[in-house]
Amino acid sequence: MTSHDLASAAPPAGRVKFIPRPAPVLVYVATVLAILAAKAAILYWMGNDVTCACGVKLWLNDATGPENSKQIADWYSLSHLIAGMLFAAVMWWTSRRWPLGWMIVAAAAFSMGWEVIENTPWIIAHFGQSEIGANYAGDTIVNSLGDSVFVLAGFVAALRLPLFVVIALGLLAEAAVTFAINDGLILSTMRFVGGLF
Repeated sequence: MTSHDLASAAPPAGRVKFIPRPAPVLVYVATVLAILAAKAAILYWMGNDVTCACGVKLWLNDATGPENSKQIADWYSLSHLIAGMLFAAVMWWTSRRWPLGWMIVAAAAFSMGWEVIENTPWIIAHFGQSEIGANYAGDTIVNSLGDSVFVLAGFVAALRLPLFVVIALGLLAEAAVTFAINDGLILSTMRFVGGLF
């Protein structure tokens, strides 16, 4: 979907929608940075490490070892990219007339909520019950911020690229994660839901 699609699409009839006023770019940037800083502060208060004691790496290939979710990026980063694309679909459906800047702010807030919930003791323990998540002990703050970058990248890409390209990229990313580590957004969701029963 392109910016022209966003501008020309009519909202669903019968509902009055809140549409925030456009703001200067600096306002959007400052708001996103404030959300990321707030997320980092909350995770630090929750006891998450800033970085891995083993050092900082740009990419971690091992999804089952003790460094899982401790480095800047890993295979699960692609799942966050897909999540950003899916959230873009939600925003396009519900709030397509919002200025792009405020939509990006909403995506940052979505990522913040996801990351905070994902790092609660109950979620960590639940993921730890599976074989692939046995060493998962929560995200480092660096990893969590990296996840947010991937969410925002997927979100913006989904709003700016043609729909067929977005779908192809999403399927390719999910297939790559599934093939590489036998996990992914779909499989991890199925494992999580299945573990509740």
